[in-house]
Amino acid sequence: MEILNPYARTGEWLRGSFHNHTTNSDGWFPLETVYKMYGGYDFLGISDHDKVTKHEGEREIPTVFEAIEVSSRQTHMLLVKPPLSLMENYSNVFTIENYQRFVNMTDDNGGFAVLVHPNRYFSNYWNLDDMLKMDNVLGIEVYNGDGNPEYDIAFDKWDALLSAGRKVWGFGNDDSHVYGQEKRAWNMVMAKENSEEEILESIKSGNFYVSTGYGFDAIRVEDNAIVVDLRSNELLDKMYKYVTFFGKDGRVLQETTGRISQAKYQCKGDEQYVRVAAYLEGGYAAFSQPLFVGKPL
Repeated sequence: MEILNPYARTGEWLRGSFHNHTTNSDGWFPLETVYKMYGGYDFLGISDHDKVTKHEGEREIPTVFEAIEVSSRQTHMLLVKPPLSLMENYSNVFTIENYQRFVNMTDDNGGFAVLVHPNRYFSNYWNLDDMLKMDNVLGIEVYNGDGNPEYDIAFDKWDALLSAGRKVWGFGNDDSHVYGQEKRAWNMVMAKENSEEEILESIKSGNFYVSTGYGFDAIRVEDNAIVVDLRSNELLDKMYKYVTFFGKDGRVLQETTGRISQAKYQCKGDEQYVRVAAYLEGGYAAFSQPLFVGKPL
C-alpha cells in the first residue's frame, strides 16, 4: 500500500497567514499597523483587493509575501507572489479563462493560488462546478478567520474536491480587516528555515496544517498506519482531546478521544485520502493536509 505523506520534510514549525487587508483596499488600518497586529508571526501576506500592496517600512515579521485578492462580484481568489505584470490590463471579472490566466501567471512566477471563502453564500462564493473547472490551483481556504460556521468553514467543498481526485491543500487565514479579526486562523508550515523560498517549497508540497490554537508535533506513517503526534507539554497532556480521521466524501474513519498525546489510524487501502482534525477541550483545533492512500494522484 502506498501512502503519500506530505509531512516527510523536516525543519521547524513557522506560523503565518496569507490573506489580510490594509487601507489600500477595504482594511481599516495602514500596513504599519497591520505589521504590529501580527507581531510574533514568522511570515505574513498582504492581499488587498485587486491591488498588490508593496511591503515597506519597519516590521518585526521576518518573511513577507506580496499577494492579491482577485475580487469579482461572484468569486474571490488569493494569489501569493503574483507577477507585477498581472496588473497590466487587469480585470477582476470572473470567467474561468480570466481566473485561470491569473493562476498560470502566478504559478510561472513561483507563487500559488487559493480559492477563498468558497462557502460565503451571501456573496463572493465558489460553486463546486466552477472549482472543478479550475486547474493548477494549489488549495482552498477551508477556515476563514471571520469564523462564522454558516459561511466561513468549507471542509465540505474540500472533501468534494479531494473525492473527485483533485490534489488540493487546505488553508486557514484571517481575512483580517479590523481589530479583533487578527490571529484567529493561521498556517503552521514545516520549513528548513524562515525564508520565502523554503516556506513556498513546504506550502506547495503540503507540509503545513491549519490551526486555530492547537497543533501537531508530527504526522508519520508506520507500517501502513498514520501516526499523529499531538502538540504536547505538561499542561496540554492533562487536557481532553478529540481526534477524527476523515476519508473520501468526508466519511468518518475513526474517532479517538481522551487525555492523549498521540492517535493512530490503520489504513485499509480504500480510503483514497485521510485527513485529521484534532480538537483540544475548549475548542482550539488543528486540521491536517490529506495523506493520499493508494495510487498517488
